[in-house]
Order: sequence, then C-alpha cells, then structure tokens
Amino acid sequence: MANIAIVIYSTYHHVAQMAESVKSGVESSGNNATIYQVPETLSEEVLTKLYAPAKPDYPIATTETLVQADGIIFGFPTRFGSMPAQMKSFIDSTGGLWGEGKLYQKPASAFISTGSGGGRETTVFSLLSTLTHHGMLYIPLGYAAVFGEITDLSNIQGSTPWGAGTIAGSDGSRKPTENDLKIANIQGKQFAEIVSKMNKKEEVKKAEPVKEVKKAEPIKETKKVEPVKKETKNTVAEPAPKKKNAIKRFFSKIFN
Repeated sequence: MANIAIVIYSTYHHVAQMAESVKSGVESSGNNATIYQVPETLSEEVLTKLYAPAKPDYPIATTETLVQADGIIFGFPTRFGSMPAQMKSFIDSTGGLWGEGKLYQKPASAFISTGSGGGRETTVFSLLSTLTHHGMLYIPLGYAAVFGEITDLSNIQGSTPWGAGTIAGSDGSRKPTENDLKIANIQGKQFAEIVSKMNKKEEVKKAEPVKEVKKAEPIKETKKVEPVKKETKNTVAEPAPKKKNAIKRFFSKIFN
C-alpha cells in the first residue's frame, strides 16, 4: 500500500476542492492519501484585501512530508504562467533534501487551477525544473484514461495531458465542474496505482535472498608420480672374434 502526499496551495479553495477528488481517487485504488498545504507567505491584511476565505483545515507541509511519502502530487494555481510564490518558497526550502538525494527517483505529479486557461501547461513546466534537479520521476495524466473527458468541447475544462485542472474565471467565481473533478479523481487513482506497482517491484528486489555461493573446496594434495625406472642389465659386451689370417684360413679349409 502506497502513501501519497497531496501538497497544495489554495487561495480561493478551487485547488482544495480538486485535491479532495484526487484524494478520493487515490483511496479508491486501495492506497492512502493525505492533503497538506504549504505555508502562506501573505499577511492576513493582504489576504483580507484579496477577499480570500479562511484556509482549509489541512496540516502544514514540511520537507519531511516529502521524504516520508511514496509519491507526491502537487496542486496550485497559476501566477503569470508559473507556480505561485508560496509553492516556490516551499520548494526552495528542499535544498537540504537535494544535497542528500532524499527525493531521488520519487514519483510526482501535479494538477492546477487557472483564471482563464492561460498557463495551464507552463505552470506545470515551472515545477518540472525542480523535479528534474532532484531526480524525481514526473508521472503525467496522459490521454488514455481521460480522452473523452479532455476532448469534450461541450463544456469548459481546464485539464491537459500534463495533469488535471480547472478554470476559475477572472474573479474566481467559477467552481470546478463535475468533469474537472472526475479527471482529478482519475489522476489520483492512476498515480497511486503506478506508485504502488513501483513499491511492489522494490519490495520484491529486497525480498530476494542472496544466493549462497559454494565455497571452493581446497585442492587435494596429490602424490608426486615417480618416473618409472628402466631396468638395465649390467652386461659387458663380448669381444668380437678375431679374424684368421689368410694362411690359417687356407690350412683350415684343407684339414677341416
């Protein structure tokens, strides 16, 4: 079972609402999900002038939140085609994790909210640079599981193959549609299933026993083979018979 951290920043609760659907998708796959919010950098005075509602009741994310999670899904609105300062500030605090390689090969994904649709993809791109420096693995939404929902032009929708999204309107009055929330749910489910598979493969690797290597048997000492001694007879060569001279041979033939 994978533990997924959904780390968000939300001013007008559009991202928070999308996060709840992402969380439901993760849990529908049999995995765990917890929503965290990054620290706010704006003062209460500024938030009041922006007519921002009270923050949702989510725990504050820390760098340890990222370390403990098996996978991380980031959610945030766009600011001039990029991530907001609050999310950037939080991500910039992960330098220590980068130095120790704590997030190396950790899966990540993202969903966003935009005012008019501008920056839907570039906002995700602004996150990719950080993920790349950490060596993290970005898992996009893709088209396969949501082709009908993304290509349905009868409704306004803010999703892309990079991740789920919603269009809030210039004044933030437009809430996520049923289609937006469905896509967010699918993204959460799909992401969690992939992370869970990755975890199982890692567990199998760790569980495989190390094959015992047989110790080499010592070479047995062999007796030296003594060379075969050839038996030689100690014989003295007999002297060759002396030849008789011509006169002796003549008389020998006559009288013999």
